[in-house]
Amino acid sequence: MNKVIFNGELVDEDAAQVSFRNKDVQLGLSVFETMLANHGEIKGFDLHMVRLQAGLERLGINMMEADLAGDVKTLLAANDLNDERVKVRITAICDLYMIEADVAPLRSEVSAVVLSEFIRNERSPVAGIKCGSYAENIMALHEAKQAGVDEVIFLNSVGDVAECATANLFIVKDGELFTPDLESGCLPGVTRELVMRAARRVAMNVSEDTVSLADLLDADEVFLTNTQIGVQAVSSIGDLELNECPGAVTKMVRAAYLA
Repeated sequence: MNKVIFNGELVDEDAAQVSFRNKDVQLGLSVFETMLANHGEIKGFDLHMVRLQAGLERLGINMMEADLAGDVKTLLAANDLNDERVKVRITAICDLYMIEADVAPLRSEVSAVVLSEFIRNERSPVAGIKCGSYAENIMALHEAKQAGVDEVIFLNSVGDVAECATANLFIVKDGELFTPDLESGCLPGVTRELVMRAARRVAMNVSEDTVSLADLLDADEVFLTNTQIGVQAVSSIGDLELNECPGAVTKMVRAAYLA
């Protein structure tokens, strides 16, 4: 049986229990972070912790003091996962937290997407945080599966591009990178930030700005980013087939990110 960290203690996963009478459980009031460990090292760990803390503060969750870096190290060793590609998830609810880890499957380097019938509310009090109330995203992913594709793109309340259900989005136009700014309602993705830093290191122009639907549909290349997929090229948006997938810029960005 896998081990988990529950409030700082290494326990069997079936011993990590929270009462259904807990109001935060009933209301879905929690935050989480999903990270990727390669050979025991987590890319962007500090950025994940900054975002976790922002979510805790936004929702008023008083998470107990914890050495999360030490907890993750202990958990990977206990489950014999130091030599694997591992998905690590931290969930914080009320004054409780749990860390779990499992082998992460390799993801495809290419995906197809559709526009969602739902919108991302950029004015929502939970916009931009990894909130445990994830029903809308799950419903959107079901929408994607119904359409036979991998992901959906949310537009926000004014019709601009925000993000995908589980990923941030970049477009390439005339060799330059653009990604929706945080005012769009998108999550401040850790991989999004690391990709922007990597692209700038190889002298690419990167802009965080308003991305309209017209900008998206006129893009030369489109790619998605998150912890699990890294940099994933988009082959089609609904019926629109992109000419290059992955395109030259996407390949360059992916190489810079991996380096």
